[in-house]
Amino acid sequence: MQAIARLDSWSRQGGHGEALELLGQVDHDWVTAKKTYVGRPGRPMRTLAAFREAYVNAVLGAILASYEGASMSAVGSQNETSDYDVTLFGGKQTWSAMKEFNDTFRSVWGKESGVVFDTNIYVDATVPPTMRHSPDSWLMKDGPPGASKEWQYVQEAASLAKMRRFMERGEWEDHVAEVADGVMSGAPGAPRGAGSRFARTTHARGAFRVADALYDSYVRSVARNLAAAGFSAPPIESDDDFVRSMEHHEENAVMRSRNILYALFIRGAQHTERSFLKHGVSGGDQGPWRSKASISELNSRALLCAMEAYHSAGAVFDVVFRQQAGLLAPSDLVFSDYVQSFNEQVGDALKDLRHYADDPGTAFCQSAKYVRRMTIAADALLQHCEGSLPADAAGLLGAFRTLSDKNGVLLRLRGGADPAFAGFTDRQKSSAASERTREVLGTDALPEFKDKLLQLARAVHVLRYSQTGESTAAAGASPMA
Repeated sequence: MQAIARLDSWSRQGGHGEALELLGQVDHDWVTAKKTYVGRPGRPMRTLAAFREAYVNAVLGAILASYEGASMSAVGSQNETSDYDVTLFGGKQTWSAMKEFNDTFRSVWGKESGVVFDTNIYVDATVPPTMRHSPDSWLMKDGPPGASKEWQYVQEAASLAKMRRFMERGEWEDHVAEVADGVMSGAPGAPRGAGSRFARTTHARGAFRVADALYDSYVRSVARNLAAAGFSAPPIESDDDFVRSMEHHEENAVMRSRNILYALFIRGAQHTERSFLKHGVSGGDQGPWRSKASISELNSRALLCAMEAYHSAGAVFDVVFRQQAGLLAPSDLVFSDYVQSFNEQVGDALKDLRHYADDPGTAFCQSAKYVRRMTIAADALLQHCEGSLPADAAGLLGAFRTLSDKNGVLLRLRGGADPAFAGFTDRQKSSAASERTREVLGTDALPEFKDKLLQLARAVHVLRYSQTGESTAAAGASPMA
């Protein structure tokens, strides 16, 4: 495309020379740019953020001109330390537009946009909450008649897969076992109404089992794509270990593989959805490939490959539409939305605890955004379910709520622009974060912080899978939705 070919010239002639020079000095890496420029005199990071937005919008604008009915939207915080992600809407080939953007960016910069700009492009794959009960909606509350009961778990399992991705195998297995034991034994605070504890425990294990399968499928796909690109795992290394090690040493290669897989999987989901809307459910001799359940699964599998994406509709409804864009009221969401959002915030917090493991203070700061969202989701789901958290878990929830207060030390440090910390070195900021964490949570050791986070998650999961009847949630939704 001729317009794309002129982008490099546009960036250099449009008053963006300073931004290009700043990026060049940090090897075109946004993470390094933030470490280098945030808080510097002259606000160089603001210059880079403005250039990033202008450049991404120009590339997408040129591409979308060829896609009838397609548009783009950037929802979320857009300050100088945040990411800049864009979602494509409308049209019939948005997956192709996304792929074209990634291919174009890669050819110009030699790296993925997630590395250079902390920018990722998504395709809208979430049914609006007001459409969830429409006959045309693939977003199911229950599995289709005659289908495996496991179809019921797709959205929730996808949210649990976010947690699985950032837990070691042993941690995950211990978590599942303790949740199942808690549901079976009737943990303090859990509802005691009618219903089989065995059935509810089976339901819990089913959700975790599907989450594990989704995650295993994701790592196998990424590992195979990396192998096709010339990277190979040692013979004794599992796909899981291989992908995790590559994330540390070849981040751009992993990002490229995931972008390729995301486009491939979302194409299949979009094609299946269009076929479903046109022809209805596939016939009995064709199998269940064209159904609400299959579309739900295809979208979730695609989102597992997307960079920095929510895997479940509930997290998108809660954070993107409700908290960030203000397009939804709490009454528009149901119990399961908050459960899914809670799971994903725990997973993203675990992600930052792992990523910044060498500097606990920074890990506490970076994870604070997700810890705050986690407490908001937990407070909402607790309002709409039977029973309550046991005292120790309720205390942990309160401590995490205090620690991640929007005006608290951690989020002010994370923002990077608070004048109270303007003269702080990175080491001083890390020390201040650790000190505040120790004051509130009783520890500044990262393993203990993680243990407390998972302790709270276990208590919430026991309560979630102990539900026995209709919830008082918005729209009268069942807590087992």
